[in-house]
This record gives sequence, C-alpha cells and structure tokens, in this order.
Amino acid sequence: MGEAHRPRRVTTFEEWRELARTGPRRWIIYGVEDKPDNIVLSVLLGLQQYLIMFGATVAVPFIVSGWIISTYQITDPEVASLFRANLITITFFAAGITTLLQLWPKTGSGLPIIQGSSFSFLGPVYSIIASTLIIAQAEGYSSFEEFIAATDEWTRISIVMQYVTGAILAASFFEIILGYSGIMGKIKRYITPVSIGPTVTLIGLTLFRAPAAMGVQYCAWEAFLVVLMIVILNQIIGKKFIRVQIFSILMSIIIVWAFVAILTAAGIVQPPCAVKFEPLRDMVERGYYVRPPIPFPWGIPKILPAFALGMLAAYLASMVESIGDYHSVARLAEAPPPTEGMISKGLGAEGLGCLIGAIFGAGGGFTSYSENIGSIGLTRVASRYVFQLGGIIILVIGGIIYAWGALMASMPDPLVGGMYIAVFGMIAAVGISLLMLSDMKSPRNIFIVGLSLFAGMAVPELVTDEVAAAMRAAFGGLAWVADIIIIIGRTGMAVGAIIGIILDNILPATPEERGLTHPEWTL
Repeated sequence: MGEAHRPRRVTTFEEWRELARTGPRRWIIYGVEDKPDNIVLSVLLGLQQYLIMFGATVAVPFIVSGWIISTYQITDPEVASLFRANLITITFFAAGITTLLQLWPKTGSGLPIIQGSSFSFLGPVYSIIASTLIIAQAEGYSSFEEFIAATDEWTRISIVMQYVTGAILAASFFEIILGYSGIMGKIKRYITPVSIGPTVTLIGLTLFRAPAAMGVQYCAWEAFLVVLMIVILNQIIGKKFIRVQIFSILMSIIIVWAFVAILTAAGIVQPPCAVKFEPLRDMVERGYYVRPPIPFPWGIPKILPAFALGMLAAYLASMVESIGDYHSVARLAEAPPPTEGMISKGLGAEGLGCLIGAIFGAGGGFTSYSENIGSIGLTRVASRYVFQLGGIIILVIGGIIYAWGALMASMPDPLVGGMYIAVFGMIAAVGISLLMLSDMKSPRNIFIVGLSLFAGMAVPELVTDEVAAAMRAAFGGLAWVADIIIIIGRTGMAVGAIIGIILDNILPATPEERGLTHPEWTL
C-alpha cells in the first residue's frame, strides 16, 4: 500500500475526539462525545453504571475485611460490622474519584470507563495480612500472640490496615510514573489486533468463575431470571423501544430484586437466595446513615519495602489488563483505538486513584471495570457525560451516604452473578471482533492467537499455592520478585498479552497480515 493511500494514524486526543464525534455509527445510541438532552435520563443511566459495578466493588472490601477479622481474632460482631461498613464506603468513595480522574481528558484517558477495586491486588494484600509475625515484630512485639494480647480489636484492625495502605500508597508511584511519563503508552506501537485481540478475549473468558463466586450455583433460578429479563428487555422489547434497551440492565435488576424481596418477606425464599435485610436493620440500630470521607482513617500508613515491592505485581497485572480494556471500550463505543497519550494518561490516572484510595484508607487498588465495558454492548450507551454522572453517584451515594450502601448490600449475590453472565460474554466477543481486523487465515496469526488464549487460560491453573511457595523459597531474600512472577502468572490476561505481544513482534509478517493497515485500526 503506497504512502498516499495509507490511512492516517490518530496521534492526539483532539484528533481522536473529532473522529469519535463524526465517525460512522452502526448501532451505538450515545457515543463518547454525546450528551443526552434529558438530565433525568442521564442520571438514571449513570445510576445503572453504579449498579453494574456494585457487586464486584463490594466483594473486595468484604474479602479483605474477612481476612483481617479471621486472622487477627476479631470476635466482637459490632467491631467487625463497623470495620466492614467503613471499608465498603471508603472503597466506593475512592472508586468515584478514580472514575472522574479517568474520564477527564486532562488527567485520564477520556474513555467511558468506570473504575473500581481490583481483584489483582488481593494476592499481595493477603500476603501482607498473613505476615502476622512481621507486623507484630514491626510494632515492637516478640510474637504474634503477644501482639494480640496487648492490643484491642479496633487497634489491631487499624495497625494491619496501616501496612496494607502503606504498601498500596508506596507502589502507586510506580504506576503514576510509568503512566504520566508516557513509558507505558509507548507499548501502543507494539500492539496489533493479533496481540490485543486475545488479551481482550481473555478479559471476558477468565471471568467465567465470577458467577460462581457470587453463589449462582445455589440460586440458579435468580440468575436465570436476570438473564431472561435482560434478553427480553434488551433483545426483544428493546428492538422496538430504545429507552427500554438502554435501561435493560437497570430494569432487569430492579424487577428481579423486587420479586425476590417479596418472596423473602413472605418466607418463601431463604438464604443465600434471600434479600439480605440485616444491613438495613444494622444501619437503623446504629443510626449510621452518613460517613464523611476522612484522610488516613486507620492512622498514618506504614511502609515496609518488602510489602511495597510485592504490591508491584498487582500494579503490573492491572496495567496490562487496563490496556486491553481501553481498546475494548473504544471498539464497543465505535470510537478510534486509543492513542499512546490516552493510554499513558489512563494508567497514570489509575495510579493516582490508587494513591488517593490509600490516603482515604482503601484496602486495595483501583482499575478499569470490565463489567461496565460489557454494559456498553448491551445498552448502546458510551457517553462520557453519563459515565461522569455515574462517577459522581459512586462517590456521593456509594462513598458518603452509607444508607444507600446498606440498601445495595441487601441485594442477593446470585442476582449480581446473573448480570455477570449477560455482560462478560460481550467482552470476549469484542476480542474476537478485534481479531477480524487482521488476517486470520494466516498460520502465523492462528498460532499466536491460539497459544496466547490457551496459555492465558492454562498458566494460572499451574501456578498453585505449592508452586508459589516453592518459588518464594527458591528466591530467598528476593521473595518479592517471586511474588511479581506469581501474580502475573495467575492473571490470565497478563499471560496472554505478554505472549501475544512478544510473538507478534518477533515473528515476521507483513503490516497487512498483522492488521496494522486496517482502516479501523489505523484511524
């Protein structure tokens, strides 16, 4: 292809924004640059984004608080409940801030992406929590037993959280520097449809356990009802009534939630399928309706180099996943692929969000949410304005007004799992559509894609606890290096991306074969 006929590559955000505004539309209703003219409509669409990210966001503080409660012998139910409630509201507050940073083109990518707590950080966080003797000795006690005997329960919780937030805070500068310096954005030039397609596909496929984690296997009928309602509202009724389609997820959740609440009140449905009224009762009994954000709620973060270095693995894994997410959301929004600058700012914003989250006491880091990316494919809404309203709702309603959080916590987990079934497949399908931009008749490309996909699914299953323990022992004093390898090895999309990018850049091929000259990639 001659230079005169080669499609122009977008390099600035202004060029990207113009193409996103004026480019061809096939099915998207509200594009990235569009703004619904009805404020009520916009707020409801933003609320829908909040409901979609609620389940996964609540899961991380629930898991972290559960680990600390069990490991550090927290037996007082009131202390445990208050700790969990605080950690949940802190997480939503930080997620809202990070979302707004990501959506503002001056600080983030400008792409319509909701940010939330990442499961990638659970491994390093658990390692910190499980380091009972290290924490006890760092606090001046000779043994863990002495530490337990000498401190009250709330003090123990606060001390552990100081070390968790300290590691997240210290390691966040790693992502901030790599992002805003433009170093990570340079990876864009080495990414093609052949390498990013399997990565995006793996983002959807490796989440196949998420419905089971929400207890769908125990209450399959609830999940089935949610999926059925989404199919009816989105694909059948929504074909004739656009407003029904764009609110299909919100309406499906509310309808099934109300139905299950009635059955719960009548005593027909029992846990774990029942609506959980306990958070609402607890809120009323405590009079705990609002929790204003407080910097350093657990005390000043404490930084141990070993903990901070181990946390780097989570940041690396989340950055690789986010690069795939940026391409995925652009594809779904019918916008051009993100530029190097957008990728750099997006990752920088995520690192900045993690830093802010640590300051306000979050128990994990923050990254782009695949759930909300998948929702674009169902609702056909990719408006940055709508997602900004969603970020404000997450920040204020989820992160400050605890009463709303208690209401959301009453939602049955299997109901959320049903929503995951409907939206995660969309992400995998987007990855497959990206592969269509390259020559998938090429044996070279088939080899790279096949190996990337299979390794991305298989390698995490091989990195067992026994293998991880052996690696840490082999590395000795450099156990943090082993932790980085372990976390990346357990992150399927990171494995697939690394293999795909390396092979695609060392195995010879023409630009056409790699998809570099396809109009939808070069724009």
